[in-house]
Amino acid sequence: PLDKSISIEMKTTTILTILSIALLWKDVAGFSAAPFRYTLAITSRDVKLSAVTPVGPFCPFRSKASTEAEVPMDDLSKEGPAFATAFARINLDLQMGNTPPKEQLLDVAEALKSSVSKWEAMTTTMGESVDFQTREYSKLTEAHLANYDENVDNMVLGLTWQADCLKAMAENTMPPMPPPGIDIEKMMEAAQNSTSTPSVAAMSTAERITGKPFSGDEPAFESPVVKQEFEELCRDHNNLIEFGSGYGNFDPVGKLYFLDEIEKIEERWDVFFARFTLMKAIDQKYVKQCNSFLESMNMNEDEYRKLLKQCHDLMRQEAESERNLM
Repeated sequence: PLDKSISIEMKTTTILTILSIALLWKDVAGFSAAPFRYTLAITSRDVKLSAVTPVGPFCPFRSKASTEAEVPMDDLSKEGPAFATAFARINLDLQMGNTPPKEQLLDVAEALKSSVSKWEAMTTTMGESVDFQTREYSKLTEAHLANYDENVDNMVLGLTWQADCLKAMAENTMPPMPPPGIDIEKMMEAAQNSTSTPSVAAMSTAERITGKPFSGDEPAFESPVVKQEFEELCRDHNNLIEFGSGYGNFDPVGKLYFLDEIEKIEERWDVFFARFTLMKAIDQKYVKQCNSFLESMNMNEDEYRKLLKQCHDLMRQEAESERNLM
């Protein structure tokens, strides 16, 4: 049985990898020989809590499929800082009027293509999974890219083209033309209008969320009612995640019902966190870590929740489309 000491630790690697491909565009864009840049900007939500609630990719209750999906996610996350460093060195050489070593350019180009291929395979696998959490990862990526009129296919094309540009520079040949769908002028304009761009390097050094929102020793937990509410909320959330392992096999109405239940759980966490926020009883180390981690991605809790809402809206639209076909 769950009790007040249950750990609500956030799975930060998941959100890191979900956004990493767009952030990788930024690090590639630092390479001044490439005629484009890609940036991020997210609008805010109306309601503000003092810390991230355990929903979406930050949910501590994991399905078996989502846990398995985290293995390739972890591998890709580890490659981000290396790319950031490699492109920074290439850019520095170019700024100083030097041509980067041929071997370095070829190595980076090959590594970039390999990472993009792995990322494309991972997102395809996640999108086809029957598990809710795993699909949620995929839709979160889709929602994020859609905010900038982008999609996975364009990201793959653009990054592959970038690798080909690096290879052309190494071999002292003409760079290839950008593939159809890659709007260089739009990307350059977006970069010029951006005031803040997330960095893989900054995210890799951000403080991870290892604290717990509640220690279980807060005076509020002395109340049997509060303790029971917390235990029921954790149990219900965990059971819902387990039930969602068959989400892809649900009929359209079942999928819509499940999304309704997910939103109800999110609302219950909001209420629970809001109560502790008013009492200033949420652990401040946890709050600090949440803020630090999200700020490294140029996001706050509100912006993250809006992105999650867009993700679930996409899943609703899919379910509605399936129902219209029946």
